Amino acid sequence: MTDSRAAARTLLLYAQDGQGMGHIMRTLTIARHLLAAHPNTVAYITTESPIAGDFRLPERCDYVKLPVGLRPGTQQTVEEAAAAADRCRVLRAQLLRDTALGLTPDLVLVDHEPLGHKGEFRDGLRALKAQRPETKFVFGLRDIMDDVGRIRAQWRDLGVYDAFESLYDGIAVYGSRRLYDAAAAYAIPAAVHPKLHYCGYIVREAVPIDPSELRRHHGVPRAARLVVATVGSGSDGYPVLEAAQAAVQRLQAKFSDLHAILVTGPFMPADQRARLETRATAACRVVPRADNLQLLAAADAVVSMGGYNSVCEALAVGRPLVIVPRATHKVEQQIRAEALAAHGLARWVHPKELNGDRLADALEWALRCDRRAHQERVREIIPSFDGAARLTAYLSPWLGGD
Repeated sequence: MTDSRAAARTLLLYAQDGQGMGHIMRTLTIARHLLAAHPNTVAYITTESPIAGDFRLPERCDYVKLPVGLRPGTQQTVEEAAAAADRCRVLRAQLLRDTALGLTPDLVLVDHEPLGHKGEFRDGLRALKAQRPETKFVFGLRDIMDDVGRIRAQWRDLGVYDAFESLYDGIAVYGSRRLYDAAAAYAIPAAVHPKLHYCGYIVREAVPIDPSELRRHHGVPRAARLVVATVGSGSDGYPVLEAAQAAVQRLQAKFSDLHAILVTGPFMPADQRARLETRATAACRVVPRADNLQLLAAADAVVSMGGYNSVCEALAVGRPLVIVPRATHKVEQQIRAEALAAHGLARWVHPKELNGDRLADALEWALRCDRRAHQERVREIIPSFDGAARLTAYLSPWLGGD
């Protein structure tokens, strides 16, 4: 623990997030650990995520809300829309620069995008480096970003490789080299490797709760088999939960005691949530929000999209996992699903092949898994999920710690 008489420190965190919740949840988990270890430190988070409405900030932490481009109710021309987007980008970059220079932080931790979204934080980071050379800069690299060719090209175009050499003091990889070698995947130069630190997977700490009490709260019999299906924020998770409902219905013929809880997430469109709710039963419930980590600990099997937080939480509690990756041009979630399946830690269903039957087949594997053997396999490949604590230890020397 840092001496309370030590000089005050300021931590600046950048969390790129739109409608999702993964980056901001990870950033808040990190902030809580760092602030608990360093009572002389205050933290500021820059993000476009609507923190105020959906998340609780730790003590000694505030945030700077970055604006998002809003669309008017009237039709815009292509030129008008492009001009509005340009103005928003300029405004965000200026806010980031002013925030960095105004706060003069001792440490800057940038999540996921080394120079900010589309390079929006590049000028601010460089200006801070010039004005305050003693500031330390650390990039937090989620192990799996996207298609490696796409990431390498983006990083070359934005000047990321140069930033690794001339701007950043450290690169903290939120993952395990055994599962995914980020340095090799993204061609991080050998000269930068001494700055790399694999700190393991970052999973938030759940509030302790009796799984039996949690089941009782959701109307699930204590001895029943329980499937929990989660889709993160829920903005594009409807097809996964629709298939999960169908899969559970099919599997109830084989597992008469099977129950399920489907968590839609806060951003699922209301009409989609309503369709799921109309098909809900006493044995297959639909809830808009829940503490997913607590639910997963009470489950026998998990269905999830392939986001970092969702997958890590299921692995951390050792539950057999079926992954349905997000169906977009980005393949991060598919790469994660393939890597875990290759190590026997999960099964996955391609979103283009998703239906009740395919999901039921994969989910039957999860329900028939030997729980103890599966947990041992997870720990063999991923020894721990205390990445936030390891990251805190890694950063502490730069915040006045030992």
